Amino acid sequence: MDVKMITFGETGLDKLLQWLRSSGEPQDIDKVLEQYLKLLKDLVAEDKE
Repeated sequence: MDVKMITFGETGLDKLLQWLRSSGEPQDIDKVLEQYLKLLKDLVAEDKE
């Protein structure tokens, strides 16, 4: 996949920050990475539709 062609209205990083703020507590780095990858996967899936 050519990532240069993917354009998002809201970036995965923005969504990750929202998720971190809504959790209300510090998260383990593994959990943060897992959530970030899930968000990116969801954004790519949305873009394909």
